Amino acid sequence: MKIAIKVLVGLLALVIILWLSSMALPEKWHVEKSISVNASPSKIYNLTSDFKNWSKWSPWYNLDPNAKWVFSDSTIGVGAWFSWESEQSNVGKGRLEMISAIENQSNQYQQEIDGMGASIGGFILTPEGDNTTKVTWTLDGENKGMAKWFGLLMGFFVGSDYEKGLANIKQVAE
Repeated sequence: MKIAIKVLVGLLALVIILWLSSMALPEKWHVEKSISVNASPSKIYNLTSDFKNWSKWSPWYNLDPNAKWVFSDSTIGVGAWFSWESEQSNVGKGRLEMISAIENQSNQYQQEIDGMGASIGGFILTPEGDNTTKVTWTLDGENKGMAKWFGLLMGFFVGSDYEKGLANIKQVAE
């Protein structure tokens, strides 16, 4: 019985420490990955701004061949969207909507993934000399309370997928 009480007190102390330390953590988080691509900004913009082209490079698109994908009538530009639904937990259910687009320069989308809330992602295209473009993929979000610990780990959760997606963009564009 004494061991059970000590374990319970230890767990309670751990929860209190995690909760108190979460108050000092930032509510906002940011993930950013970049790659240089030997292609024009317009070629890369077409790959990242038209949701129908995401199937050519997205690291998540082919994880579940049985996933249901639904696209808006127009798949490019502000207001375009797509949603997906899968029985597989690594794909899940969600929706992306383009919220800003500056031709050949950048785009931003809002994504909502069930169980994860909303975040803002996007691509920034920066010319780097003759026919080379730096492609930067970003993701920004916000968490409150104990969920702020999750924000600290976002780079770990999506970083390798972003690197795969950027490598795929490079391969397709070049």
